[in-house]
Amino acid sequence: MYLSSALIPWNHIHPVLVHFTTALLPASFASDILGKFTQRYSLTPAAWWMLLYGAIATPMTVVAGWIWAGEIAGPSGVSSIPGLAIHQWLGTALVFCFVALAVWRGRIFMRGRNPGTAYLAVAGGIVAALMYQGYIGGKMTLG
Repeated sequence: MYLSSALIPWNHIHPVLVHFTTALLPASFASDILGKFTQRYSLTPAAWWMLLYGAIATPMTVVAGWIWAGEIAGPSGVSSIPGLAIHQWLGTALVFCFVALAVWRGRIFMRGRNPGTAYLAVAGGIVAALMYQGYIGGKMTLG
């Protein structure tokens, strides 16, 4: 069945999908931190699975966002919404960051180890970039 944009508009799909990314990736990072410093083993496998699911959801989020942005662009194909270009390109870059982070974290998981300081530092920086990305998106939609 073909779903037209009138049936399920992209401006509804992107905000729904983005919640998977913005919830799963920081929760993964927090679980890794707590698992490392409290020695609760169950938190570190949970962190891996959350990161994996977030890394899978994020490309779909970005595609939905780019389609939505294309719909709101003017006749020139360029949007006049402040911050949209930064939001689009940062989101696209974050897809690659999340996939790389998931590969790195997956290798750690497969070895049965806890993530080290280098992984946590990089993951923290990527989560900070994600929070900035969410701030820009929120500012565009909520003011």
